[in-house]
Amino acid sequence: GLFMGPATEPREAATSLDEITERLDDLPGDVRALVIRDGERMIDRAADEAAPTGSVFKLFVLGAVAEAVAAGTLAWDETLTLTDDVKSLPSGELQNEPAGTTLSVREAAEKMISISDNTATDMLIQRLGRDAVEQAVTDMGHSDPALMRPFLTTQELFALGWGGHDALADRWAAGDESERRAVLEELAALPFDVAVEEVDLTATFWQRDLEWFSSPDDIAAAHEALQTRATADPVVAEVLEINPGVSIDPAAWTDVAFKGGSSPGVVAGSWHALSADGTPVTIVVTMADDEALSTQDQTELFGLVEDTFRVLAAE
Repeated sequence: GLFMGPATEPREAATSLDEITERLDDLPGDVRALVIRDGERMIDRAADEAAPTGSVFKLFVLGAVAEAVAAGTLAWDETLTLTDDVKSLPSGELQNEPAGTTLSVREAAEKMISISDNTATDMLIQRLGRDAVEQAVTDMGHSDPALMRPFLTTQELFALGWGGHDALADRWAAGDESERRAVLEELAALPFDVAVEEVDLTATFWQRDLEWFSSPDDIAAAHEALQTRATADPVVAEVLEINPGVSIDPAAWTDVAFKGGSSPGVVAGSWHALSADGTPVTIVVTMADDEALSTQDQTELFGLVEDTFRVLAAE
């Protein structure tokens, strides 16, 4: 994307965990934050409360992929073929490739995590089956897996949020799990046709449960589950560590696993890293507001994460 707006003063870095916590409080909307160092909770701001997380949900898809690989029902080098029916909207790049394009499961996972490719994500969910991803949510330690059932694909989210299917979206918002599964069955019979030039892409819809909901504690647990899986399968760590998400001193931090996410009114980020002496640190931040979040607010949130890594490295 390209953002154009009034110039702003460079942000001033926070120099202590207390200041970081205070500045988190100054951000708009509902902010959740969790910082854990070697099991000690250094920052805990409503970390047990669920919030929309945007594409951070893709950690659970990666967990389902890793579990299937471990079970022998999937292989990292298995070939997936892109079809028109699975193409989603950006972020990503696969939606622009022609049907028939092939890539390996590993390549799809790398795109899903490193550039948050939505079509790659939906291809993996299609290959695994929705049930397998829902089981991964439970297995990876989510405190309330029902919040993630039925597990939406990105295409389904966009169709219900921007596709003009107001009646189906209303039923989703008011329905229980059984009703929501019925909604998705009906949605599957309709063409995916989102006229992005005709809809307000800044209008929020997470308040209608059109999102993926997890608490910072849930996301931290997902990272821990993936780290455990990575001890037996290094590909998991390699996929998670392609993009660190923020600027981090490589001399102070190694093995930086990252997944962030956003949707209208929502931004989130999650990290698991090792300090130079091997101490594990997990950081999770989420922010949700009824209005679209400004670039300045998003920059401040991720800037505070950079400040957190810097403060912890200096202690």
